[in-house]
Amino acid sequence: MSLKQQVEALLFSSGRKMLVEELATILKAQKQSVLEALRLLQSDYKGKETALMIIEEGDNWKITVREEHMHLVRSIIVETELPKAVLETLAIIAWRAPILQSDIIRIRNNKAYEHIQMLEDSDFVAREKYGRSFKLKLTPKFFEYFDVDNLNKLREQMQQQPKVEAPTQPEQNVEIPQPNNAEPNPANVQAEPEEQLPKSE
Repeated sequence: MSLKQQVEALLFSSGRKMLVEELATILKAQKQSVLEALRLLQSDYKGKETALMIIEEGDNWKITVREEHMHLVRSIIVETELPKAVLETLAIIAWRAPILQSDIIRIRNNKAYEHIQMLEDSDFVAREKYGRSFKLKLTPKFFEYFDVDNLNKLREQMQQQPKVEAPTQPEQNVEIPQPNNAEPNPANVQAEPEEQLPKSE
């Protein structure tokens, strides 16, 4: 199997964006060789009559569906790419965005670290450092993907859907915060414990 075919296999099976360095490490190949294979693969897909394409975003690469075919898979792609628990975390982030990561962890427990990582890898959520925590925001891809213009319309739609029940710790009940577009108070953030998302291998 050629390096180009190996790269294609990894991109296809992962279903997510992958760094050139990550691909090179897995394939035990030079970064430049992997980059050349990626560009050849991208050129091949451009010349094919296929619903797929290879996209490049900085140092990240991914196999995805062409825009003209996205409407065919929009209704099922969330179920295939994101587990139900991750979608529930995304719903809470969308309901309260922007929201501190530490608040999500209190609501959804420590498993939410993995959920946030998946959502960030999928480009639905962006993180930025905020005091001793991170602020989570919805990305342009989120609004485009779910065909929503803004947060107000999104929340109107969410109010018409069954509410997501947040798991609680045995010793206490935790309620999902109500929407609030006000920016968090940095003074309060300083009291939050230092957080770091697990780094991808």
